Amino acid sequence: MSSLKASVVNPRLTGALRRSCYAIGLSLALSTLSTQAFAACQYTVTGQWSNGFTGSVKITNDTATATTGWSLSWQYTGDNRISGSYDVSMSGTNPYTAKNAGWNGTIQPNQSVTFGFQGSKGAAAAEVPVLTGTLCGNATSSAVSSSRSSVASSIAPSSISSSSIAPSSSSRSSLVSSSAPSSRSSMPSSSSVSSVDSGGWSLNSTDSYLNFVTTKNTHNVEAHNFTGLSGEINPAGIATLSIDLNSVNTGVALRDQRMRDLLFETITYPTATVTLAVPASVIGGLTVGQSSQNDITASLNLHGVTANVTTRVLVQKLSSTRVLVQSLAPVLTKADTYSLTNGVEALRAAVGIASINASVPVDFALVFDAR
Repeated sequence: MSSLKASVVNPRLTGALRRSCYAIGLSLALSTLSTQAFAACQYTVTGQWSNGFTGSVKITNDTATATTGWSLSWQYTGDNRISGSYDVSMSGTNPYTAKNAGWNGTIQPNQSVTFGFQGSKGAAAAEVPVLTGTLCGNATSSAVSSSRSSVASSIAPSSISSSSIAPSSSSRSSLVSSSAPSSRSSMPSSSSVSSVDSGGWSLNSTDSYLNFVTTKNTHNVEAHNFTGLSGEINPAGIATLSIDLNSVNTGVALRDQRMRDLLFETITYPTATVTLAVPASVIGGLTVGQSSQNDITASLNLHGVTANVTTRVLVQKLSSTRVLVQSLAPVLTKADTYSLTNGVEALRAAVGIASINASVPVDFALVFDAR
């Protein structure tokens, strides 16, 4: 069987946050440390709502030889179930097996095939299962989901206008994997930090994303993101993420400018910075394809104020030179924590609306490449 690798979808071009979002809105919550993963097969949650979801799997042949015939399998640990599919021969009732259709069994070098499906679920976010099969590399490889718009799982998709969704957002749902035991991370200190890698890791900004959601007039939920991300995990194990606040992308140029001028005041505070200590065991203890869930506390400096942000992330070793760090739940931050209350009020007055909520959920997926 030819060696296959999933191509990375650029979330800044195709994705948008879709996950469980509470009715909360417009301060900025930023946390560090996931996105599209390089793996043998790429599983993507393309949409979800209160009791259903849609998804796809993309396979790319990056070898010099065509491969003929493919098959892969997965199983959901919760209540997710497939109800229909296209461009694939699907069988099973959890676990499921997907085999090529008659017209897409041959994958030429540097070409891809994609198949899709829809299903039902409960109130929780759609799962991202572990994909198995020869074609998927090893038996534990899995991929990260992305989706096309950001809404609360309890909000019907039609409640959000497509014109209000930033085209560059993307996200993921709660990951399911055969993960290593959970571990904890803390703020930088000499006792908690040890060498992660001899050369450290650099953020791959193309394959990473950071999205946030705003709510105005109680029920108007909109998804946005930042296109300017940079960062690293240095050899001492200190991870940093810099967010260029001037790169805010809401899909509306005037709104972007108002956020820069009235909310973030980027002339004075152009960048938000997240800092986190990464114990060596978090990355060094993983084999390729393995993942672990970790509770982390990071330091966020935003609008001249530094405060701690606590969340849970999934860390996955995608290859010997690539690591994914992805949020497993929305990260919430209040405007008053970062002296953004006046900015929120200034935005509300400028737009002439009744209210803008002063807290937002943030979703992120950060890919780091070894140096």
